[in-house]
Amino acid sequence: MKWQMGVLAFLLSLSLGGCDALYRALHKEGAEEKKLVGTVDLYEPNEKAAEVQKLLKLFGYSVGPADGVLGVNTRNAIEAFQKNNHLNPSRFVDKATWAQLNVFSEYGLVVKGELNIIAIQQVLKAAGCYSGKLDGARGRRTEEAIREFQRVKGLRVDGKVGYRTLRLLSDYIALEATKQTATVQAH
Repeated sequence: MKWQMGVLAFLLSLSLGGCDALYRALHKEGAEEKKLVGTVDLYEPNEKAAEVQKLLKLFGYSVGPADGVLGVNTRNAIEAFQKNNHLNPSRFVDKATWAQLNVFSEYGLVVKGELNIIAIQQVLKAAGCYSGKLDGARGRRTEEAIREFQRVKGLRVDGKVGYRTLRLLSDYIALEATKQTATVQAH
């Protein structure tokens, strides 16, 4: 009798909530992705999906073109990213995956899936690696500063701002913020 009541309650909630309720009940990860990214149709570009692709590319994953279509390459990249970050490898963009993809946004280093070159120049300048103008251009001086920062931090010196370089740039920001807080508290 209890299971019959459970089935009846499920069917009632389904009739009141429609297909979306059924989808949420049967496919939690897909429903969560829909809330975060919006409706993802196989051949329809989606702005948030393009942002996911840009972030994955930025972090070194192969997604193909950042066209806003979550196809096989993007799903494979999402799964690899999830595994590399000790997340549930669902191949869907859930809350934990979205948060990890956007971890550098809180520092302003990445905005809408793109590097914020001015913010990167500011950190490089504070770290003593950049002496040029804060202009947002990724010119020769900025490239040299990125390479110097990578060399000083023990990274592979390639001049690319990928996940590891972003991690150390954000660590530098956090360290400087901690120093400033300690200085203010000491006075």
